[in-house]
Amino acid sequence: VRAVIGLRAKLRTKHSGHFGSTSGEKGKFGLTAIQIVRVVRKLGQVGMLDCLELLHFHIGSQIPSTALLSDGVTEAAQLYCELIRLGASKMKVIDIGGGLGIDYDGSKSGESDLSVAYSLEEYAAAVVESVRLVCDQKSVKHPVICSESGRAIVSHHSVLIFEAVSASQQHETPSDIEFSLESYSEEAQGDYENLYVAAKRGDHESCLLYVDQLKQRCVQEFKEGSLSIDQLAGVDGLCGWVVKAIGASDPVLTYNVNLSVFTSIPDFWGIDQLFPIVPIHRLEQRPVARGILSDLTCDSDGKIDKFIGGESSLPLHEMDNDGGCSEGRYYLGMFLGGAYEEALGGVHNLFGGPSVVRVLQSDGPLGFEVTRAVMGQSSADVLRAVQHEPELMIQTLKDRAEKAGGYEENGELVASCLDRSFNNMPYLSMETSANALTAAVSNLGVYYRDEAAAGGGKDGNGLISVD
Repeated sequence: VRAVIGLRAKLRTKHSGHFGSTSGEKGKFGLTAIQIVRVVRKLGQVGMLDCLELLHFHIGSQIPSTALLSDGVTEAAQLYCELIRLGASKMKVIDIGGGLGIDYDGSKSGESDLSVAYSLEEYAAAVVESVRLVCDQKSVKHPVICSESGRAIVSHHSVLIFEAVSASQQHETPSDIEFSLESYSEEAQGDYENLYVAAKRGDHESCLLYVDQLKQRCVQEFKEGSLSIDQLAGVDGLCGWVVKAIGASDPVLTYNVNLSVFTSIPDFWGIDQLFPIVPIHRLEQRPVARGILSDLTCDSDGKIDKFIGGESSLPLHEMDNDGGCSEGRYYLGMFLGGAYEEALGGVHNLFGGPSVVRVLQSDGPLGFEVTRAVMGQSSADVLRAVQHEPELMIQTLKDRAEKAGGYEENGELVASCLDRSFNNMPYLSMETSANALTAAVSNLGVYYRDEAAAGGGKDGNGLISVD
């Protein structure tokens, strides 16, 4: 059997931007010109030069422009023709690797890692034309052109759906917290009088200075033990109302979302990759708030505060004062994350992967059907992944509960709660424990919650990846 051999070339063409770090002469992959010549000579010496049939290269992901693409393909086409000139007469395939980019931000710009300045048709035309020109110039038969554009193929296949469970702001304006001036120290009362005078004359700049001075003084008195927590809360509430009244409050809210950035959107944390994120319902209503997203992890990097278009906040709908939403639960969707996010995600803070729902196009009345629904990793699953033994941990906790007393009366309840806590996903569960996620073909594939399906299984949580 004669082997079929291909070469991967390290092109000199340098790809700009983050994704081009493994291109050019200092690239990570491929054979240099010197190495290619040596390989050709070696194959010739052993009578196997006719086995060489393919030339492969890869400039890098997210090629920003057809100009750069044509430059790299032209260099590769010259190499292809040179291999034939050196005696590799059976050469017939050029594999251009990946590089077909995704326009994440919709700008169609070649100056950003988040966009590309061409369409699919323009990309293909640039490749074919570059190969044709070189081969015609060298009187070489046109090769078969292959590509491996993974990002472009799979980015659209997955949508991450997650819930915003609450929203908070820096300056609260509570109606149930009282402020009684007489209960504060003379110094704090003096700060309040200065604030009152400044507010009365409309001096907003001085108001902010006195607000800060009053809060700092009261915090210090609290640390010294001369101010109660009720008094401290009263000052915070008063200052919040003042800041809001003069229009100086930060309009950006923090939306607490039921996900882990490190598990579900690792490229945002790792390489500042941005993805389109939008609400997936209440679309008939104009978003009137702006917010950043804060995840469940205890890590300060567990937030999303950079968005498409250079924005530092996201247009969102308001939530109730108690953190909820008057029109039901509030879900957001992250799009174009199908290429790498699921594979790269880890279990930082022991948050596992999301539940997965597989949706296929259908000729049915809805135009789609859900063919599969798989719950995400339970807490026990994640513990096993980091080499712990959840069964042993559960038994140890049960033994300790029994020794603590009162186990005879509540033993079954304690055992049930422990089992459920390990079988649940580690995310916030916003439903009763009896609810389970189910997909039923008999229900036209519509995704629904089935109380009878729980039966000791894992609870559903507000984090879903849709294929």
